[in-house]
Order: sequence, then C-alpha cells, then structure tokens
Amino acid sequence: MDSTEQYPLDQDHLDGNALAGALDQFVSDLTSAECMCAGCGSSGPLAAALLYTKAPGMVLRCPTCTAVLLCLTDQGDRQVLTIDGVRHLVIARP
Repeated sequence: MDSTEQYPLDQDHLDGNALAGALDQFVSDLTSAECMCAGCGSSGPLAAALLYTKAPGMVLRCPTCTAVLLCLTDQGDRQVLTIDGVRHLVIARP
C-alpha cells in the first residue's frame, strides 16, 4: 500500500502559497529559537549550538553530541539551508 492509498488525497487543500503569511515570522532573528537535535534529542537555543565556518558554508552542530543540525551554503544567486539534523524548531511569537 502506498501513501496515497493509506492517506487518500482529496480536493480539500491549498497550494504552498497559502503558507506565506505563516512563514513571515521566520524573517526575524532565529538564534533564540529552541532547537531539538534529531540525533540525541537535546534541546536548546540555536545560539548555544556550535558554529563552524571553515567549510563551503556554515555548519551548525549540536553542543551535546556534535551531530550536524543545519548547513547554510551560499551558491551565488541563492542560499541553501539544509536542516536534516533538526527534529523541530520552536519559535516564540513576538
């Protein structure tokens, strides 16, 4: 059984553009956001993580287990943010 059979899609949806308003909050400073490591489960503000800049981009590692939380790379006309190591990010409302 594939995922469309298990969770059938219907016509009760919008496209990704409808998320724009909710994503506006991410424009602010995210260093105080609470981040949970997908590797060890520890939590803390992004500001407490270990930042390495001697790479082709920036690498943020968990201060507890040193797993990679996220990578930010500059690719000329765009930036790419990879957040594979973050289980969740909690952002306080202003």
